[in-house]
Parts: sequence; structure tokens; C-alpha cells
Amino acid sequence: MSSDQRYAHGVLGKWAVVGHGFNIASIVCSALVIIAVIARAIHCRSILKRTTFRLSAWMAVCDIIYSVCQICTFNNTFMTGLPEINLRVIHWLMSASVLTVAFLSGCIGIDLMLAVVSHSTRIANRIRPWYEVASFFLGFVITHPFLYLYKSVQWAEVAQIFHIYAKPAYYKMTSWLTMWGWLFSICTFLFLIMCATVLKMHRELMGKTSYIARSKDAEGFTPYEHTPMSKERQRYIRSVCIRILAYPLIPIITQIWVLAANMTSEAPMWLYVMANIVPAIQGVLNFLAFTANPAWDQYRNKLIKKYQVMRQGRSASASAATSNENDSGFSRLVEEGTMCNSPCASSLQFNVEKC
Repeated sequence: MSSDQRYAHGVLGKWAVVGHGFNIASIVCSALVIIAVIARAIHCRSILKRTTFRLSAWMAVCDIIYSVCQICTFNNTFMTGLPEINLRVIHWLMSASVLTVAFLSGCIGIDLMLAVVSHSTRIANRIRPWYEVASFFLGFVITHPFLYLYKSVQWAEVAQIFHIYAKPAYYKMTSWLTMWGWLFSICTFLFLIMCATVLKMHRELMGKTSYIARSKDAEGFTPYEHTPMSKERQRYIRSVCIRILAYPLIPIITQIWVLAANMTSEAPMWLYVMANIVPAIQGVLNFLAFTANPAWDQYRNKLIKKYQVMRQGRSASASAATSNENDSGFSRLVEEGTMCNSPCASSLQFNVEKC
């Protein structure tokens, strides 16, 4: 095997072809997420009040930027022919898109912390409109020094990486200040928030108590009475929490390998492959989390009901609809990103549904 054939994709070899496939899949999935969010927002703008639903589209934008740039880096012939400024821009776009996704996921973590863990919904409502602006500003500004730092930047064809001409200690310090330190901090924060949310959900569900609003009394107040929480409601609240927690989990799954590779003086081959391949599936994971988003529960229930009607016919449609309503718990409370005018709700479910 000739040197040109061996290093057409660098030391990754056939793994670069796998990376190509993952990146193409991420681009397609991200485009579908963007189209779905735009189409749904045109039909009903109030759905954009759902934090995870809205931020999914911006995550998809960043995933497309990253995947397009990584497809370029898998082609040594293309990368070696680029001038230095183009190499710096590609590296900056890749770093900025990854860090922006991390910040967007961090915003979802902040939303969970304020709305679910601490019940500070007023603060959450005030800062929600600024999530996207703050994430993109921080992501692209923090990483922009790479455009002018270091003496020279070249493409290392054999290792298939950006070769930085700078003192190792200086490069390590600046790279952690402009990229890896932020990413490590955000992933740690998301992990802690996930643990806190799970514990909060467990404590709330252990109480197994809901609040039913009775009719207003003579003075105009609406009294509440405690009732046991049904298993259906517990199951639905648990399902919503788990599906929302999928968003903070994405950067942890995809970037833990990159962080580990940058913490070692010489990464083993398997870690090098994982650090290059796993981030390519970020768009696919965002698509899966988006399709499982609780904002789609209303439409999923309608599809289930139609399927039951087709299977069982009109004679069984009434009982099937009743069974579906009971199994879906409180999904009927979700209407275009807000709670319907239903007398039944728990504080945990209400706050989770706003995320």
C-alpha cells in the first residue's frame, strides 16, 4: 500500500469513512430538526415558549457547521491545499460550534435548575429569551483568539490534525482557556444538574401527592385539596423528566472523549478514534432527543388514536380513546407549550413542561 493511499484519510484510515457517514447523517438530521421547528412555529408561535424545543433548532445549526467542517478535515488532499487563514477559520468554526452547543445545553441545565430543582420560575422566565444570544456570543467570542494566536498553523497530514507552531506549555494553557476548560466546566455542571433533577423527581414522586383545585368559595379564593397521585401521572412526569434530561446528556456523551484525549500527553489510538468519530453523531443525538421532546406528545397521542381506530374499527374506537387517555397521564395538559385550563396539576410537572 502506497503512502498516498494509506494517508488519504490520515491515520484514521477506514474510520474516516465512518466519520463521513456519521457527519452526513448529522447534517440530514439537523436539517430535519430546523425544518420541523420552523414549520411548527409558523403553525403556532407559542410552541417556542418551550425551551428545549426552541434550542433544538439552534443546536442543529451548530451541528451542521461542525459536521461540514469535519468532513473537510477527513480529506487530507483538501486540507493540505488550504492557506493558513482558511485552516484557522475551520478550526475556529469547529471549536465555536462545539462550545456553543455546550452553552445551549448548559442553558437547558440552568432552566432545569431554576424551574424544577429550586422552583425559581420568575428568574427562569426572565432569562429564557436570552439563551440563544448568550450561547452564540460566548461560544464564538471565547474561541476566536485561535484566529490570531500562535506563530503558525499547518495541517499535519499523517496525524490528520491541526499542527500548532507554539511552545507546548503555552498552547496547552491557551487551548484550555479558550476551549477545553469551558467545555469541561459545562459538562461537569450538566452532570450535577442531571443528578439533582433525578433526585428532585424521586423525592417529589415519593410524596405521591397532587393538588386538585375546587370551585371558588364566597370570597373568590380557590382552595386546594391533597389527593393521592395516580400511577399514570407518576409515569408521565418521570417520562417527561427523562426525555428532557437527554439534552444535557448529549455534550457529555460526545465530548467526554475529546476532553480525555486532551488531558493525556499521548492519546492511545482507540481514544484518538473515539475523539474524532463520536462528536460526529451529535446531530443525530439531537434529532433523537428532539423527536422524543414532550412538545410532540399531543401529536403522538393523536397518531396512536388514529392507529387504534384503523386497527379496531369504529366499534372499538371509543374504548381505545379512553384507554389512551388514561395511559398518557397528563399529556392532555400540554397545549402549545403551556398548561391547559385543567384543575389538576403538580408543581413538578408544570415546571418540567415549561423546560
